Amino acid sequence: MAEPLPYTVYQYGTHELQRVGVWDLDINSDMAEWHQYWIIYIHGGAWRDPRVTHTTFEPSVERIRKDAFASRHVAAFASVDYRLSPHPDFPQDPAATPPARYRGARHPDHLDDVRAAIRYLQDRFGFGGRYVLVGHSAGATLAYQIAMTTTTADDQDQDGDGGSSTSRRGGDHPDGLPATGDVIAPPTALCGLEGIYDFHGLNDRKGGAYAEFLTAAFGDPAGWDAAAPMKCIGRGAPSDGGDSELWVLAHSPDDELVDMPETDGMARRLLEDAGPGGEDRVLLIRDLSGKHDDVWRDGGGVARVVSRTLHYIEEVLRAGEDAS
Repeated sequence: MAEPLPYTVYQYGTHELQRVGVWDLDINSDMAEWHQYWIIYIHGGAWRDPRVTHTTFEPSVERIRKDAFASRHVAAFASVDYRLSPHPDFPQDPAATPPARYRGARHPDHLDDVRAAIRYLQDRFGFGGRYVLVGHSAGATLAYQIAMTTTTADDQDQDGDGGSSTSRRGGDHPDGLPATGDVIAPPTALCGLEGIYDFHGLNDRKGGAYAEFLTAAFGDPAGWDAAAPMKCIGRGAPSDGGDSELWVLAHSPDDELVDMPETDGMARRLLEDAGPGGEDRVLLIRDLSGKHDDVWRDGGGVARVVSRTLHYIEEVLRAGEDAS
């Protein structure tokens, strides 16, 4: 049995949920020399379930460590908590609950928190863009929102203000996803597992059953499309001018909560945005197994996607660079 990894929880904000857990595998390594990456995970839970926290990544960490190839290419693992929206089964009295414990988040609060957590980790550990961003369900939504709204140093410099701008991807479009002033390096690869990408589409196919939690997280349905990765305005899939090198979508046909059209529709969006020659930077995995939460409960599904992503980066993308 492998020795437990050093594990530390860091606060990136004042709310109790503004925290990130870090498991140190080889945190002081020369990441570029050894082709290593941080694996940063965003949990799901419909933006509101207090039972689903950053610790749900632990089984996946252990599974990845057992994969000889994957573990060799990982420097550290991190898992992000973020402020949650209200949950009817876990009510809180706002008058009696301290602000640092109250779950009253609404978009873009969740998005701002994840972006701030990544910025915190990059500033503290200096890994830049050498990370793979992984999200499950609502966490996959957040991962793709992050990728489509990231404010980079180049974005800010375009305004000629020396970095004070909060310009967002999507240019001047008023309906684009909002972005804070946090400047983060985009990930090398982004993985969405069983994500929610088209809020109206999924809710309609589920007969309106998801309207409650979507409204709690995103407010008036009239604004849902502006926040949905499949529908929002934003620079999409990686291409010669894109930020991330690889975008991954994964799904289980046994998923009882989020159907395959979500992943297939998002894949079409990415491929359309990628344009000619960009197909090799969009990886679609449609053969995960188990129900919606099975992929993270035992860690097998998440580990499989991370392993395939690292293989693809090293054996396809890096090999292509060496050949050129």
